[in-house]
Amino acid sequence: MKEIAFQASTGFLLKTLTASILAITLSGCLSSGGGSDDDEVAMPDPLAVTTTEGDVKGVTIEGMDGIRVFRGIPYAQPPVGELRFAPTEAAEKRNETLQLSSAFGNSCVQVDIATRSVAGNEDCLYLNVYAPSSGENLPVMVWVHGGAFVFGNGGGEYDPTRLVQEDVIVVTMNYRLGLLGFMAHPSLDSDGGNFGLMDQQQALRWVKENAAAFGGDPANVTLFGESAGGHSVMSHIVSPRAKPENLFQRAIVQSGSYAPFQSSKEAAQATGTKAATALSCSDADTAAACLRALPASSFLAVQGSQVIPNMDSSTDLLPKTIQASLAAGEFNKNLDVMIGSNQNEGTLFVALDELTNGKSLDTLGEAEYRSRVAALFAGSGLDADAIATKYLEYYPEGENRLSLALSAIWTDSNFACNSYAQASTFSAAAMNTYQYWFRDEDAPWTLVPGASFPLGATHAGEIPYVLYPETVMKSRYTGTDANIDSLAGHMVGYWTQFAKDGNPNSTDGVAPNWGQTSLGQINTLDVPDPASGSVLNFLGYHRCSYWAAPPMVKAPI
Repeated sequence: MKEIAFQASTGFLLKTLTASILAITLSGCLSSGGGSDDDEVAMPDPLAVTTTEGDVKGVTIEGMDGIRVFRGIPYAQPPVGELRFAPTEAAEKRNETLQLSSAFGNSCVQVDIATRSVAGNEDCLYLNVYAPSSGENLPVMVWVHGGAFVFGNGGGEYDPTRLVQEDVIVVTMNYRLGLLGFMAHPSLDSDGGNFGLMDQQQALRWVKENAAAFGGDPANVTLFGESAGGHSVMSHIVSPRAKPENLFQRAIVQSGSYAPFQSSKEAAQATGTKAATALSCSDADTAAACLRALPASSFLAVQGSQVIPNMDSSTDLLPKTIQASLAAGEFNKNLDVMIGSNQNEGTLFVALDELTNGKSLDTLGEAEYRSRVAALFAGSGLDADAIATKYLEYYPEGENRLSLALSAIWTDSNFACNSYAQASTFSAAAMNTYQYWFRDEDAPWTLVPGASFPLGATHAGEIPYVLYPETVMKSRYTGTDANIDSLAGHMVGYWTQFAKDGNPNSTDGVAPNWGQTSLGQINTLDVPDPASGSVLNFLGYHRCSYWAAPPMVKAPI
């Protein structure tokens, strides 16, 4: 198969009286022997934490009850000057306490998708720690944001309050994006130019070194991410460099199974050379210095709408494509994995095209539909026209048939069937593997305005259920509040229980049971309650038998 391209009472009074007597008694004990108030033992400040780089002082934030917040901790040196296009360097040690606030560190350089203006700063390698007010050896969940590897950040879009309230620590991070994070070039020969992946692994090292200081268990880390973040998780699962360091023990892949065929080092360097030439840095002898001297914003104009990490067989970061590593059995098998996709992943991408063009695909017509399908499979060897025709058979009529057909092609070929194939590979390796299928078609949406057709359970539609504040989620939900409350509660329970012991099923049996992939089960995440069912329904809905042997372009005789 060719995989393609978020009261006052008597009891109260008794307790108060008892507490007062105990306090007086203890005070007497502490002051006996002629001591003074200065001899009393000061309680440690839970907001003051000592990390490997120095002390940090966190904050509490209104609305995030019972949570210690540490935003804007540098986990690496700023990737500027000679460190632009260089491997990630650990943050320097500090003598003074880093006084944090409610503000986040800089986002990495990108184009703001709302304003289309340049945003961010190269000094952007910061992470944020959200920890319960107390606790020891708590599970740690490290979130990798999505955004096609060209936009996004680990900051204000994500609120892990509901996760942390289940007694886990959540860490979010920034990593280098676009060409600044993934530029391969002969003069910048370093791990295929995957600087963003290096950043992520350095953040994981920081977590391993410092988790205990925040009350976490460094030997119980769950790496989770969506879209490009999920793709990143897959990259670290197959990365030989990550395994011996034991950087994480569990993985959650949310809509990250797309594009498992990375470019070779040579192809990536050819692309990078074209970009350098477009930036007037074509001289091989001076290209590196030239590229490092350019304003960071220069790279935004030549990097395209997305990038993908590159393979480089000469290194141990990503020596093979994700697909090749999985096929060869060369991946970390000492992991528990939760992996899934959304029912209507592709509607987002068709909606983005509609927003860009100002017209719906159905208005533009069938010729444009076929052109989009051809572009989607360019260079793959697949018969794009045959695929376009086949999917029109599934949508024979209706005002949105072209948009829905193209959306389904995106969903089935890029996400759903790849997700199942990867889950099957993990399960066959005797790994605890749990696959989900997110299907709430009323999911709250935030990235683009409404399209001319229903988005349904689109790409990133599951994120708000685990990483958005309840009030924000409900303000954008078109279904019944009771439904979203129920599904979100179950999902938060699944995600955090999985982080605790590698099994999303709670010990009290409150949530519907989630059967493993090895049993042919898939958990349907839909309102009002999830349900574990047969994976055959998923495979049939997404036409995975068709994508197991898609039509290929016939070679001329």
